[in-house]
Amino acid sequence: RRSRSPRPNASALSLEAREAFLADFARHFWLPPDGPDEPPWVGRRAEQAQRFRGRLVAQAESAIEGLDLGWDCERGLGPSKETVVRWQRFTFFEDLARMGDILFRGPVEPRHSDDVDFRLHYAWRKLRVTITNSEEFTSLTTEFRVSAVRVAMMLETARPPEASRLDGDFELPDARTLASLLSLRCEKDDVEELLEMYRLVCHKLSGVTCAWCCQPFDECSSAGLFDGADSLVFPATVPKVLVPQCGHAIHTLCFGSQLVPERHAGPRGLCRRCGLPYAWTSIDVDPMVNAFCLLFGPYVDQRTSEMASAGEVSRAAVLGIAEVCQAFSLELGSLLSAASAWQLLAKRHDFA
Repeated sequence: RRSRSPRPNASALSLEAREAFLADFARHFWLPPDGPDEPPWVGRRAEQAQRFRGRLVAQAESAIEGLDLGWDCERGLGPSKETVVRWQRFTFFEDLARMGDILFRGPVEPRHSDDVDFRLHYAWRKLRVTITNSEEFTSLTTEFRVSAVRVAMMLETARPPEASRLDGDFELPDARTLASLLSLRCEKDDVEELLEMYRLVCHKLSGVTCAWCCQPFDECSSAGLFDGADSLVFPATVPKVLVPQCGHAIHTLCFGSQLVPERHAGPRGLCRRCGLPYAWTSIDVDPMVNAFCLLFGPYVDQRTSEMASAGEVSRAAVLGIAEVCQAFSLELGSLLSAASAWQLLAKRHDFA
């Protein structure tokens, strides 16, 4: 028989508690570097940020400890109150933990958070067993999502007085930080607010030009050099600008142009302006996959339609599609395999 006694880490996460964690997140973002000549992403400061993110991951994991996996489902019942509370706790702490990359305020190794990603993914797989209705899960947890816009505005407007004594590298969040937060947008973020954040990213890139087309970043335009760009409508889940760790931003459409074999120039995975690795991290993957599927869905559909009309498989068309998927994998530093890129593309489009 299932015990009805309260369990540790199964209590409801109040608004005040969530605000306290968000304030602690902002405090770690503004931690000063170890010394005047030390960057913020190394030393004791980096260790503090790492430990804080570790605590967030542990909170997410604790939300599923002792969870009655499938108990309600087996009896045809809806989720219990305790189960819903655990969903909500996990949702909040997972969101905040995934934002942890920005706490380092500088370049980090592309796979530096592999352990974090694995732990959160493993916890999610266990939690998912208790979900029988995804719409119900979304409606019950949306309030506990962490708004990317809210966090960005906290960091933009809540700069502590002591930060004014820090050097120029410790100013307000840069374009890379805001672009990273934009990549973690969720149902709680209003489309108009996301557009306002995009305008802020463009403002921070004022005077900077795209590393591919050399055009400025205009909040009213996607710019870029990509066939069919005039017919593309960018949903809120696809950023118009990508900002790698080197800071040399590129229009999303221009990034798509780099993937087309006949337009390829320069080594894959390196910034076309400075030659440094893009060094994308897990925080960048989802929005870049969304962009990839938006840009190349029509490309693949056109070639599969041509093959269907001809009644035969075109070796050149198949190789072209494979090259695009391989190029995307290499530009991401192999954070995603070419096979996975194709599977995600095929899932989101109904090719002929």
